[in-house]
Amino acid sequence: MTAIFIMSGFQYHPLLIDKKVNDLDSITNSDTTKPLKVYILAGQSNMQGSAHKRTFEVIGDDPETSYLLEKILDEDGEPVVCENAYITYSTNLQSSDTILSGRVEVGYGFDHERIGPEYSFGLFMDDAQEVPILLIKTAWGGKSLAVDFRPPSAGPYEPSKAEMERGKIPGEEEVGLYYRKMFQHITETLRDPESIKKIVPGYNEQQGYELAGFVWFQGWNDMVNRYHIEQYTNNMVNFITDVRKELNVPRLPFIVGILGVYGTNPDSRHFDKKLPVSDFRKTQFAAVEQYEHKASAMFRGNVKAVDSGPFYELELSDIYWKRRLTDKWKWDLSNGKMTEREVQEQQQRYGIKDLELTPLEQSVWNREASNAEYHYLGSSKTFVRFGKALAETMLKMEQK
Repeated sequence: MTAIFIMSGFQYHPLLIDKKVNDLDSITNSDTTKPLKVYILAGQSNMQGSAHKRTFEVIGDDPETSYLLEKILDEDGEPVVCENAYITYSTNLQSSDTILSGRVEVGYGFDHERIGPEYSFGLFMDDAQEVPILLIKTAWGGKSLAVDFRPPSAGPYEPSKAEMERGKIPGEEEVGLYYRKMFQHITETLRDPESIKKIVPGYNEQQGYELAGFVWFQGWNDMVNRYHIEQYTNNMVNFITDVRKELNVPRLPFIVGILGVYGTNPDSRHFDKKLPVSDFRKTQFAAVEQYEHKASAMFRGNVKAVDSGPFYELELSDIYWKRRLTDKWKWDLSNGKMTEREVQEQQQRYGIKDLELTPLEQSVWNREASNAEYHYLGSSKTFVRFGKALAETMLKMEQK
């Protein structure tokens, strides 16, 4: 990336310049006679992205995905940098509100060596279109739709009985705070031609820009709260409606990324912690299905669900749980909290033959994983394929 900025009173202050300048003097190989296409990506930690670039090579091991490795690595084996796709990313790094901007490349995830779905989304959108592209990404970890991203038309947040009993009621300023921050970044980015040129050198203000699509990928913090799950479908319908109204694009192509931790059939996972993932996934699909019935006529159409579940690495998840469970059993055994018989019973229950990873399992883990289960195990194979699926869906909606 080309620069990092700290957001202070929404004024931009250069903090440092990265060594990769990438020749940003002009837009190359694109049609600048057509509007700049702008796509907004928003959500929580999995929109931020946890996949470390060291996991890229695993993509080449699978015959079904090996072609993607050629897409994301150049002839020198380095991660590809987009030619005509640019990004500005508002997030929080090291407890500071931060804005990163430049060409789409590795580094717009949790840190400078990680990616989220924006990476392959940008690569495939860049390849498919002859116009320059700008991604406006806003993502912060640990945020809910019920509170943090609450849309205005959802009304005031009504605390649950449990929240009232505990005295942990979100303050008025907290409700919808990240919805507002999302729009603050969008507004600042598109404020005038000069603000756009800071990110997209060579931007043709005569041709202007087109708000071309919105991608939402979020859910964990609502999923772990039954009270929030009950509200999610209506909150999502309101969110889509409000976003389109605020952007003044009634039929803006809108994608809801479906939470896919544990795959497409979470209830089949005997390692899970009994989280209501399946119930939550239903609320997300329901929001997309019900939007057409609940939204006014001018806002109907062009809303799609894209499931991240098919891209979750279940075999890698098995290794994750084997590591997690056997480490606990060994600790409990050494500290007298479990007997050998009890450990054996647990091994039989979970189908784990021994207390150590096999050399193959250890190799797979070292090469493919770079984070925890709720962050899709930090697998680039997951994030690259999901980002591609988002791009393909968006392109189909645009062709209508």
